[in-house]
Amino acid sequence: MAELRLSIRETMAPGANLMERFQNLRRLGFDGIEITASSRLELADEILRAKEATGIQPTITSAGAGCLIDPRKEERDLAVQSHREAIELAARIGAVGVLTVPGIKIRMQPDRPRIPDLRPLKSTPELEFDLMVALYGELADYAQQHGVFLIIEPLNRYEQYFPRTLADGIKICQTIGSPHCKIMADLFHMNIEEAEIAASLREAGDYLANVHLADSNRQTPGRGHTDFLSAFRALKEIGYSYFCGLECGVPGDQEAELSRTVKYLRETWERA
Repeated sequence: MAELRLSIRETMAPGANLMERFQNLRRLGFDGIEITASSRLELADEILRAKEATGIQPTITSAGAGCLIDPRKEERDLAVQSHREAIELAARIGAVGVLTVPGIKIRMQPDRPRIPDLRPLKSTPELEFDLMVALYGELADYAQQHGVFLIIEPLNRYEQYFPRTLADGIKICQTIGSPHCKIMADLFHMNIEEAEIAASLREAGDYLANVHLADSNRQTPGRGHTDFLSAFRALKEIGYSYFCGLECGVPGDQEAELSRTVKYLRETWERA
């Protein structure tokens, strides 16, 4: 039976610096950490020292600058470069891969333009999809060269136009056709966009390489109405072996709440 491997976003981990965060996560019962604020190549040695000292595994890196579907080439080039550096960092620190969210900046930054509608040639969504496929295809090849994954994250309609569902993310992967192009599932976004969370997880199967855990109110699991039991059963059925990471608000005393959440999730996984 697969074990639950729990991680958390770097900025959610208690501690004044990277080493303290790794140490506190070990004490609180976590297995891994998602590298976000420290997702820079020059910090690779510091991350590795913390990893060696604590046994906490860096699980993913994050691409920051630029936007892959921006109409301005300089922004796309910047995004490609930031993804390549995050891929290199993932390989250096033994992470699963780089997490990428293709359209959040287009949706959430009002001053950032979208590609214009060029119908009858192609519509804006069609052109954005073509850009994702072209640039993610190149990046998936780069990830394969480094032995890691490119991991695409669908978000809900209020944060991203596309991809929004796991099926949307799988469509990108299938069009690219690379075994190093994967997706991740975030239960908060799925609660908004998916008809049935467990069924969507089963259908995603081997395309899944990361999972984010947050309750329906985007708080720590067990604070809302999301059915984590059925979601965990689905993950067990597909043989999911990567990490499940917290990405959510933490109410009250941070350490006490994280400790409660770890206990709740591990007990729920055991019952699933």
